[in-house]
Amino acid sequence: MSKVSGFYRFPDGFLWGSCVCDYQAFGGVDCDLPLRWTARHIDHYVEDFDLVSKKLNHNAFRTSIEWARIEPKEGKINKDAISFYHKYFTALRKTGLKTFVTLHHFSNPKWIYDDGGWLSKNVVKKFSEYVELVSKEFGKYIDYCVVINEPCVFALNAYLTEASPDKGMPPSHNDLGEALTCIRNMTDAIIAGCDTLHKNSKAKVGFTNYCGIFVPLDPKNKSHQQSVDLANQIMNYQVPDSTKKKVDYMGIDYYSKFYMAENNKTARAEVYPPGTRQLAKEYYKRYGLPVAMVESGYPTRDDDEKIKFMLENIKELYDAINEDKVNAIGYNWWCAVHSWEWFYGFKPFFALIDVEGEEKDVGGYEDLVGSLKRKITKAGEYYGKICKNNGFQLSEYERYHSMKKPFKQWQTF
Repeated sequence: MSKVSGFYRFPDGFLWGSCVCDYQAFGGVDCDLPLRWTARHIDHYVEDFDLVSKKLNHNAFRTSIEWARIEPKEGKINKDAISFYHKYFTALRKTGLKTFVTLHHFSNPKWIYDDGGWLSKNVVKKFSEYVELVSKEFGKYIDYCVVINEPCVFALNAYLTEASPDKGMPPSHNDLGEALTCIRNMTDAIIAGCDTLHKNSKAKVGFTNYCGIFVPLDPKNKSHQQSVDLANQIMNYQVPDSTKKKVDYMGIDYYSKFYMAENNKTARAEVYPPGTRQLAKEYYKRYGLPVAMVESGYPTRDDDEKIKFMLENIKELYDAINEDKVNAIGYNWWCAVHSWEWFYGFKPFFALIDVEGEEKDVGGYEDLVGSLKRKITKAGEYYGKICKNNGFQLSEYERYHSMKKPFKQWQTF
């Protein structure tokens, strides 16, 4: 890694990629969330792989396997789904891309709630059986496994909807004790998943933790600082502290700084690129494991604004590697193709590749209807240049950094 003539080069072998999630991009999964068809990556995956590998110059790609496709009914394995994923990952392997493969990305088979959902130790056992199957069937395709995506975010949205009243996921309960139980059970599932994947595959194994930079709204207010301390412990450290002896890398998803008020309430949030460096440094110092920025992104159709965010965050990661000596192994942009963004619908535009279509009400919910033709954005082309060159020019960073385009906080969309 070097800075020569104003060029910021990342370490050899650094992983540059982007992401898709089954429920948000594949379409057609019958799970515990409403049926959606979205960008239909399930039909366009060969084209999408071609775009990210050849046009956007990625050397890595994050995707997911959907538990509800594999086991739509308890104990009943869908052989067609097994066959599909073999075709899918065979096509992905042909591109030469390193894979980040997520095994649980918020959605679940409907039947888990008959047994108490993620409050049940039996569901942990059932998930572990799913991981056993997946590791044996698909382990050869996986370079980096993400056993569970953002366990604390799932727990809060499913079991503490007071923390996110418009963002509930099944079963949409509102009980702090249940949320903490869910986190503990998902932690156990990650630990068991690490053991299974290490046994059945050569994959590097971990999970992604949604991290925030938490600060008091009023630094002089003790209750605000108490909220910061609790948020840091639960969101940033609880699951990593419990799994550090099992995982091979620490996966960070980072988007925002949060200003905390009394009673653990978020007063406001803001986009804060220096948090990338801060978190990478803290995680490497605390755990001594390689750090991967598994998700980073910003939603806007203003390409210059998106490139500004991209460069500022990547520059922070460069500084973490160069100045703080952090062993950071990769950066994945969220997301590759325009996707359904959970509680915000299709409005937030994170994608590097647009999908031609119109958001319409289909049977009582919104979906993307149209040609679904893919089109690489200007920001996508720019990211592709960073990937190809394994870095960026300081002059370009300075040009975008000086732009007077204040970042909007996307959760307000």
